[in-house]
Amino acid sequence: MFNPTPMQKQVFALSWLASQATVGNLVGPWSQSDLQAQINSLNAPFSNWRVVWGPYYTLDGPFPPQVSNAMFVAQQVGNHGNLLPVYVVAVAGTNALSTYDAETEDLDIDPTEWKRSGNAPSQMQVTTGDMDGLTRLLGMQWPFHDIQSYLGGLKGKESITLWFTGHSLGGALSPMLMLALMDPDSLLDTKDTNLSLWRQVNLLATAGPSIGNAAFLEHFKSVFSADNALATFVWNAKDVVPHSWDKDTMKALTNPGNIYGLDVVANDPVGQLIGAQQQSAANQNYVQFEPTPAFDGPLAPYTDSKNTGVPWTPDSQFLAQLGYQHLNAYVLAFGADHEWFPQGKPPQGCRWFPLSNPCDDPKSAQMAVKALSGK
Repeated sequence: MFNPTPMQKQVFALSWLASQATVGNLVGPWSQSDLQAQINSLNAPFSNWRVVWGPYYTLDGPFPPQVSNAMFVAQQVGNHGNLLPVYVVAVAGTNALSTYDAETEDLDIDPTEWKRSGNAPSQMQVTTGDMDGLTRLLGMQWPFHDIQSYLGGLKGKESITLWFTGHSLGGALSPMLMLALMDPDSLLDTKDTNLSLWRQVNLLATAGPSIGNAAFLEHFKSVFSADNALATFVWNAKDVVPHSWDKDTMKALTNPGNIYGLDVVANDPVGQLIGAQQQSAANQNYVQFEPTPAFDGPLAPYTDSKNTGVPWTPDSQFLAQLGYQHLNAYVLAFGADHEWFPQGKPPQGCRWFPLSNPCDDPKSAQMAVKALSGK
């Protein structure tokens, strides 16, 4: 049974807020004061964090441009308002409104080399899309410091516990960012940020896809096998995204049966999508960071409480269940549904919680199927 620690629950909450910040208000993504207000609205100890860097956003796409990447840093606050030597670097996941995220960072899995100090060649490979995302994170400036110079400038690192975290796309980018900043053999000059300087460096990556080949994974594990490091990868056995892009786990989506027990036909929109992605993965050599899922979420029932009258189909059921298992199931696994807010209810006007249930919305699911088919 998955049993996250109290600190992991807090870190997951900040990870979740990093993604919500990209959608933000009706007028745009959250400012720092907006983000801090959302943190303050949470129950203690989830509210005991102060945003100290960011949030910073990159924008892409046709008008209106959409947020493609986001990141912020928060510092833990003690019971008496004193700042504690604990920092969380939170990386946003995919913004569903961003074409760049969907087409490039999520799906461009052509391999590119992960280079080492001095631009030395290596056998390590990562996906091109995720490397693009990492480059964007490293280039973010807030207000005058990028993430490397900000962390490098922190005093008393020998007393600081540093976390990296992200969900989905953030679950892919956060370990890459952690390695780029902490590895003494990094292509970056890590004399002010490398692992040996810190009391403890932790990773909580949730729902992320495979991003690198075996050589990359072995190097990652060798760097973070140190006594002051702990990398945790959490994924749901019924979540499609963590099955990507390892060729063997991609096969498991349809073999021996459909992951959701559905009769999805190969030439239907969802069947074509799965087949194309399985073929893409088959041409690569990516491997999962963690082969054992942390939990196996139960399937959500298919309902229609709004009485839309739209019938469920295997394709619409698949997309709805995918959304539920990739989002809702993690919120439940981390206890957020009843721990984040006073009395378990968000303040009036909260736009990001509670999560809608895609398995109770056949109309939206069918629209997604039509979008896949180009109709």
